[in-house]
Amino acid sequence: MATKGRPRSFDRDAVLDAALTEFWRHGYEATSLSGLTKAMGINPPSLYAAFGDKRQLFTAAVQRYAATHGSYSARALARPTAREAVETMLGLAAAGYAEPGHPPGCFVVDGATNTTDAAQDVREELRALREGVKQALAARITADAAAGLLPPVTRDEADGLAAFYASVIQGMSTQARDGADRATLERIAALAMRAWPSAAAETAETASAEGGCGDGGGRGAQGRTATAP
Repeated sequence: MATKGRPRSFDRDAVLDAALTEFWRHGYEATSLSGLTKAMGINPPSLYAAFGDKRQLFTAAVQRYAATHGSYSARALARPTAREAVETMLGLAAAGYAEPGHPPGCFVVDGATNTTDAAQDVREELRALREGVKQALAARITADAAAGLLPPVTRDEADGLAAFYASVIQGMSTQARDGADRATLERIAALAMRAWPSAAAETAETASAEGGCGDGGGRGAQGRTATAP
């Protein structure tokens, strides 16, 4: 029996990488079908046969990004503690966002900017990925607070702390698109880590509050010493 159709004569990952770059550089709506087929080196019928329409191709590009450039989030979340996860995520983002060979910044942050209501589902797809990482960070922070690795109060602040570091990462993406180099992004990451809570800092603050003025500020001075960088 004759084989139906013709086998694809292109490397799927390679053409997906080309499509990803187009979406990453221009955003979903500003990326044209003609620009995609030209970059991918295939004709429209081949694109439709392999990936469906432009919207389906975008989802495939998102998945490709998550498995390649965007895998830093999963690698960071595999670290033993929340602090290590955040520090690793910031460091890998700094390196990746300024890496040559692809558009700067983060595709999941920038891939749906300046879209109309017609692309609401595209915005939601990328937002869901960002929210997933943020929620995973919050869960790690909550777990570390319960384990005594972070101050107990951090359990109530987990969502806010995760949102803070998500904001830093998104800001780093914008900085990269504005031309910031790796060294600048790494400096931002290092400064952001100074905001990380520690059990020692809570102990020092408690000691300072309990000392008040009655002991001549001696315990308060110890608290300031304990929290100094």
